Amino acid sequence: MTNTKKHSLTICKSATLLASVLLVASNAMAAPPRYVEISLTAQPTQWVIQGKPAAVSGYGNARFGMNEEQVRAIIANDYPQALSNLKTEQYAINHTPVMSIVVGELAPGPGPATITYVFGASSHKLIAVNVYWLVTGVASPAQQQQLKEAASTLTAGLLGYRWPLLEVSRGIVPEPGVLLVFSGKDFAGGGAEVRLNGVDIDIEKPNTVAQSPQAREHRPSPPGPAQLHLAFVANIEHPDIH
Repeated sequence: MTNTKKHSLTICKSATLLASVLLVASNAMAAPPRYVEISLTAQPTQWVIQGKPAAVSGYGNARFGMNEEQVRAIIANDYPQALSNLKTEQYAINHTPVMSIVVGELAPGPGPATITYVFGASSHKLIAVNVYWLVTGVASPAQQQQLKEAASTLTAGLLGYRWPLLEVSRGIVPEPGVLLVFSGKDFAGGGAEVRLNGVDIDIEKPNTVAQSPQAREHRPSPPGPAQLHLAFVANIEHPDIH
């Protein structure tokens, strides 16, 4: 990359969330209610423009369309220490086989991360990948801040690519305690999402003057765990599930 450009923050308050019927580890990319609240918490203020269209093709070296044996080989090569805790199961709801590992450390999130690889119910080929950074017990303000900074870093990386018009949502609060930092659908129908749970957020109040004391409402999270969830899906509208 020879020409580095930086963008200041832009956010579309009327954008819609990316919708999916694919349930992954009890979390879904879901359409929002008719009215949603907006938060700038964890939003990056600058990012590097890549000049390429967004193309959600997998996570790391694991590519959509790989079979379970191929993904297992990727895990052995990329996360050899995680092979000892590799687990396989099948989700009863949508009949998708799942392979999961716990990695001791995974940037940009703090501490260990769980990676789940979801395979199609019919094809048994990789159709989704989820990464979870979880703070158990009661997440401290410092731990919440680490998750927010990691979410901002992930979002900045995604914003560097060109996404189809009206297929990106940012800063959406679909329900109490949940912040959809980024959600996007690429030109081929693949999706990416960055989501925070259990962290303090600042709500942008409507009909107020920007930067005024009345413009934001701080909402502390209830005491408990906090989570950063990164998700990639091969086909949002037509997932291989039963």
